[in-house]
Amino acid sequence: MSQSLVYAAVGAVAFAAWRLLRREMDRVAERMAEVRVPVDPVRGIRLVRGDDGVWRPDARR
Repeated sequence: MSQSLVYAAVGAVAFAAWRLLRREMDRVAERMAEVRVPVDPVRGIRLVRGDDGVWRPDARR
């Protein structure tokens, strides 16, 4: 009997954590959709190699 209560409690915590994670993922996706910059399909995105060797989008657009 006590094992089933423990399993039920673990299941309830896992379900609540999953719902919280899904809500956060939806919130972040909405925020990213607002901030997303439209890409010109003709020009595309130009990448420039920085001094540290990392490729980044060109800021001179």
